Amino acid sequence: MNDARGDTPRKKGEIMKALIIYHSKTGHTKAAADDIARGLDEKGVEVTIEEAAKADPASASDYDILLIGSPTYAQTRYKAAAKPVERFIDAMKSDALSGHIAGGFSVCAASGAEKVVAAIEKRLASLGAKVVSPGPAVRAGAPLSLWQGPDAAAADVEKCVEFGRRVATEA
Repeated sequence: MNDARGDTPRKKGEIMKALIIYHSKTGHTKAAADDIARGLDEKGVEVTIEEAAKADPASASDYDILLIGSPTYAQTRYKAAAKPVERFIDAMKSDALSGHIAGGFSVCAASGAEKVVAAIEKRLASLGAKVVSPGPAVRAGAPLSLWQGPDAAAADVEKCVEFGRRVATEA
């Protein structure tokens, strides 16, 4: 079986590795990242979770899977991820994800998360990744506020866990 990059046969018993990058002000996007990690872990994938502002974009190619999450902000008109996430993606080389598995997810309090997910997925595909789509669009928080607001509903939590499972299966 080939590894996610398709260039080297995966050794029997070799563990697949995933990197989840996120930005979160209120903790909801971090919680979604943790839920996705649970789904990956259930399928035997080793997961690393890092904040976008602190992560090294060059390290993404060391992983079989790259998943990127962003809150949905109205000021972007739902067309782009949060600035720290955009900076992380911008810093990656044009072919950094060639042959890798990738995906996006977003959390919103009102609407627009699906558009942010699509924007992240488009950027990942442009870097050569095989994108698992659509990624989860989760509802949590309070509209236009840094107040944490309500957590994601159980159905959204399960959507994230299932996405992690699906990504692991497709990898």
